[in-house]
Amino acid sequence: MKKRFVLLLVCALCLSLFTGCGDIEIGSAPTPALAEETAAAGETAAAEEIAGGGISVITLTGTGAEVSGGGVSIDGSVVTIASPGEYSVSGNLSDGCIVVNTGEVKGDVRLTLDNASITCLDGAAIRVEQTKNFDLVLGDGTENRLVSGREGDAPVAKLEGAVLFSEDDVDILGGGLLEIRGYLNNGITCKDDLDIKGGTLTVTAVNNGIKGSESVEITGGEISVTAGNDGIKSTSARKEGKGYVLISGGTVAVESVGDGISAETTMEISGGAISVTTTGDRELVSSKALKAKGALTVSGGELTLVSEDHAIHSTSDLAVTGGTLSVLSREGKGFSSHAVLTISGGTIDLRSGDDGIEALSALAISDGEITVLAGADGLKAGNKETASGTLDISGGTIKVNAYGDAIDAKTAASISGGSFVGTGTSKRPQGFAGGTQCSVRFSFPGAADSVAQVQDESGAVIGEIASSCAYTYALFSSPELAPGSCRLVCGTLEAAAAAN
Repeated sequence: MKKRFVLLLVCALCLSLFTGCGDIEIGSAPTPALAEETAAAGETAAAEEIAGGGISVITLTGTGAEVSGGGVSIDGSVVTIASPGEYSVSGNLSDGCIVVNTGEVKGDVRLTLDNASITCLDGAAIRVEQTKNFDLVLGDGTENRLVSGREGDAPVAKLEGAVLFSEDDVDILGGGLLEIRGYLNNGITCKDDLDIKGGTLTVTAVNNGIKGSESVEITGGEISVTAGNDGIKSTSARKEGKGYVLISGGTVAVESVGDGISAETTMEISGGAISVTTTGDRELVSSKALKAKGALTVSGGELTLVSEDHAIHSTSDLAVTGGTLSVLSREGKGFSSHAVLTISGGTIDLRSGDDGIEALSALAISDGEITVLAGADGLKAGNKETASGTLDISGGTIKVNAYGDAIDAKTAASISGGSFVGTGTSKRPQGFAGGTQCSVRFSFPGAADSVAQVQDESGAVIGEIASSCAYTYALFSSPELAPGSCRLVCGTLEAAAAAN
């Protein structure tokens, strides 16, 4: 009887256990949506933990690293930042890199360099693979260094060869110093928007110095670039409104074999001190100081440009509304626009081996202090291919010395204001044929570095013709010039002409 009771008890217990397992098996499981929400919540919590827990400190130890805080994994000499938040890095890494990849977590990563030195022999010292925005902060008073490759390495074509490479937006700021040496490819490559707001940045690269594919904005800092190809450039116009370069402040010095500063679309310079020197053979490579495929505008700043090719070039409109520009083009044109070129302000001192200021469509000057010494024509509107082009002067103080024509407008040249002094050597010189202000053209054998006086009928001096090169004719116009006979006098030489 006891045995039967024990057997029944065991059977009942087994049935109870079986029924319990069945309840778990057929019960409701978490839906995919809930699973995703749970995972997202976990990621968000991790991100908030990093952000709320202060700065994670990374200390480089030569061949590896140590970390105090979360969000960082270390695999040998590869340090990976995997969560949004704030980080700092110090110490030395002899052959390794920092990788930023927050995956699907949308958030910013702010990395402060605190006397850090990172060398990666076969790629980027800092590689940003995925994040919302990457802030690279140069700690105040710190000295930092990023290197890819070794001096003497053969350049490589891969983008990852940039010392600082990013798939996403990059902001560079702070008060420290950062030296970048790119022996493999570029110094900085950002495939989105690159903003430089502060710091002292020295970039040396065998290829491009600083490249922000969709845009480059410089609002502050001290930036020095030495590049085997282009100095500073944007390259992508796939998104509407992108591909631009904007400089509104800071100090920028560029020495490049290729173009100094180049924009895939528009370029705007409104401030800052900018120095560009290009050294490439213009027959082999584009070596312009400033180049834009869209409109190019200079409204402020102090610009010193020395180029082998054109100094300032736009395949669209070019406008100078302010600023101080000292320009030398050894082989090319000073200013070159494939459309309309306007000057409405600024101080311009321009020397060129070819034409001084050229627009293929129209050249209009309404203000500014402009001095031109040109190896060919001084002011030019249109060319042999266009067969049309207008020159209109309505203001400004303009002095042109040219080894070709002082002015060359394929359609018409007019003057309605301002003052104009020009010399040239053409056998068929052009004068002003329209406008509301009188002008006069003299045939005159002027010597280099000579000064001749423009006198009215009474002998009163109303202007001067000063030229740094020999000339065969001179043009003069000013508000004081009245219709009638006038003379050009230099020592014993004298020529008469009628102003109209």
